[in-house]
Amino acid sequence: MNTRSGSRHLRRVFWLLPLLAAILSSCAPRDPYQFNICRLALPGIEDEDRQIRLVTRFDETSDGNQITLRYQLLEPGEIPLPSTETHAITCHFEAATKPNTPTNLYAIETTRLGPVSDAHMALLKRFWIDRVGRTALESYIDPESHGLRADVPDIGLPAAYAIQLVLSGLSRGAIYGLLALSFTLIYGLIGRINLAFGEVVMTAALGTIITSLWISGMVGWLIPVMVVGSVAMAAFIGSGLSHLTWRNVFGPLGRKAAGGRAVIVASLGCVLVIQEFIRIVISARNFNLPPIWQFSVPLLRGDHFVVRLHGFDMLAIGGAVLVAGVLVWIMGKTAFGRNWRAISQDRLGAALCGVSLSRTESQSFVLAGFLCGLTGAMLALRYGVINFHSGTLFGFKALTAAILGGIGRMRGAWLGGLLIGLTETLWSGYFGGAYRDVAVFGLLAAILVLRPQGILGINDRHDSLFSARNGQI
Repeated sequence: MNTRSGSRHLRRVFWLLPLLAAILSSCAPRDPYQFNICRLALPGIEDEDRQIRLVTRFDETSDGNQITLRYQLLEPGEIPLPSTETHAITCHFEAATKPNTPTNLYAIETTRLGPVSDAHMALLKRFWIDRVGRTALESYIDPESHGLRADVPDIGLPAAYAIQLVLSGLSRGAIYGLLALSFTLIYGLIGRINLAFGEVVMTAALGTIITSLWISGMVGWLIPVMVVGSVAMAAFIGSGLSHLTWRNVFGPLGRKAAGGRAVIVASLGCVLVIQEFIRIVISARNFNLPPIWQFSVPLLRGDHFVVRLHGFDMLAIGGAVLVAGVLVWIMGKTAFGRNWRAISQDRLGAALCGVSLSRTESQSFVLAGFLCGLTGAMLALRYGVINFHSGTLFGFKALTAAILGGIGRMRGAWLGGLLIGLTETLWSGYFGGAYRDVAVFGLLAAILVLRPQGILGINDRHDSLFSARNGQI
């Protein structure tokens, strides 16, 4: 097994992520805007003396430029029976030019009254939907639900809220863990920390947003095309920029046997150079990407609060686990992985046995940059706001995750990432977001005081990053 095999498997992972995104996007439910407009319009068409029981739930609808809702008309106090007649209203909308943006309602028809005339449509939109608004929902039975309550098990509000926070924390922790792998990969090889990885992520995320907007201007808002193109650009930027830092900074320092302090100062210099380049050459403003893929799957609920798993959370967790699994395989089964482990255990001995130190280090930085690129793409597609200093704090948190778990160990990177993600979401959910970062770095301080080597211990370069110490993995 050679290095080409490892690269081939990384390319397979690269194409699997957009494929996963395309599959998930095909499962997305209808835009809630259309559902809301259609259910607001219904009381303006039907008999105002009768109550409306909405039969169709929001989670039963599917994508398209029209939406059909089934409903029943009941007298006040009447109990619906299996024999109660069910009607339907179909609302037609213009095609959206951008995802998750309001579209124009231009026609309505019902099975009971037939098509709504153009004059009635104009009056309905101007004097009913735009002015009456949510008061129209009082015409519905169970006005607190309005068909939005998903048909999922009710586990109580406290439990549902806690589970929602945990799901959000796992998604964010997976992204932190993915970047922490970059720190871990380089530290396990050369025993040094590259602080510039946060800026590599920022640059890749910026490339993701610019590429997505460019693709949308060329071919429209085709989500699979945007995801494939933007992830490809992010991976290219991350790998290329990381390779540049090795070739011009870390490689020469390594050949001169520079100490750890020199490497830290050099990495801080890389941080400033990348930040200032983005600020001066591109822009210091925020770059925003409109939500291109906002859907969720209802899982549980507590009263009216519904626990939902969002599409990009699925992509972040699934993609990060997939990448980590392939990385473990590469490190354990390929020539690159064997060379990496040899240098990690005994640098001089590996060189005497014919292992190319320069080539292995270059490949490791490219691989770490590839992981940074994927991290930046996930951040940009999930949150949609990036500026020239966004990577600094995120990079420090990912480094914190690597240190928490045990710097130099892959399992430690994952464990630390999940701890950071869960700490952020749980603290924000129960105590507010004002002191969220204080809680995160307070957790780091507590771990360093109680267990300075991290939860799983430090890889001191006498062990492989992915090998067992004393037979334990």
